[in-house]
Amino acid sequence: MSKSKYRILFVDNETNHQLYKPLDHWRPLFLHPFEVYHAPYEKPPSLDSFTHIILSGSLSSTLENKEWMKAEEELIRTAVQQGKVLLGNCFGHQLVAKALFGDKAVRIRDKPEIGWPAMEMLFDDPLLGSSGDIIHGFVLHFDEVQVVLEDQAKIILRSLECENLAFKLKDRPVWGIQPHFEIGIVQGFEVIDVVKGPDVPDKSVFLNSPEIAPRDSGAIVRMMKVFQSTEPV
Repeated sequence: MSKSKYRILFVDNETNHQLYKPLDHWRPLFLHPFEVYHAPYEKPPSLDSFTHIILSGSLSSTLENKEWMKAEEELIRTAVQQGKVLLGNCFGHQLVAKALFGDKAVRIRDKPEIGWPAMEMLFDDPLLGSSGDIIHGFVLHFDEVQVVLEDQAKIILRSLECENLAFKLKDRPVWGIQPHFEIGIVQGFEVIDVVKGPDVPDKSVFLNSPEIAPRDSGAIVRMMKVFQSTEPV
């Protein structure tokens, strides 16, 4: 096997691995060598040896503005300046927005969006598909990106409950993607169990309601294949 010219930095944003282990969902999808940076506990690494960066989800909120989050925002800005291929997922999606568009880019939702909604592609995108496509995947978020600077990025995915589920920078291979396409249906139910609360529907709601029954389009396959073959700039 030839040596890969790419190297992935996986940024693990979770503080409680007894409840949520992002790497467990992502590791099987990696095609290239990777290293893990545990952002809440470690100093940011040099990006010199990495071509691709993935920012994980977290049970934390970007609105907490903790010091480690601010350090990661600086890492994001450095990665963008250096032309790295970058994907922020859920918490990571929101942190990319804050790093590039300001603190007001993210807000608390009136109610969380949880489940497997129909999501509409607004523009053609190499990772997610063609304009007008409807895709399904697991979504669970209490905060949302509300600001994307139109001269720098475009919103590429939405649902009935959220107008910005993904964005892509116009001149860089940088994506923010809210849905957990890396989490399958069974795993999604496990996550719902972890975040039980007054605003979180019981699993039976999804199993007994055909209109919101779990549905996964398998978008993660295309997403990761294309992401990992994208050249830095």
